[in-house]
Amino acid sequence: MATATRLQVLDPTVEPIPVNAVVAPRPETLDGTVVGLLANGKHNSPEILEMVQEILADRYDFKSVVVRNKGNASRPCPKHIMDEMIEECDVVITASGD
Repeated sequence: MATATRLQVLDPTVEPIPVNAVVAPRPETLDGTVVGLLANGKHNSPEILEMVQEILADRYDFKSVVVRNKGNASRPCPKHIMDEMIEECDVVITASGD
């Protein structure tokens, strides 16, 4: 069995977001909004979003909540789910579980 003689160390840090970066506008409040909760398909992501919903519901009065799960963390969100959330939701919160 051969052993590696070199160890490559990777730096996980990234550059800060540039000052001129475009960021999506944020609502001033979640009162009266349709909130989308999109789980990424990993174990516990729906439960994380359920807790987030409960915490936010103590503070805000949502119009409604749309809950979806994209089903596979290693794949992009299916177009039909993305289109539905764009059409129905004012804000979308995503979660990654494990």
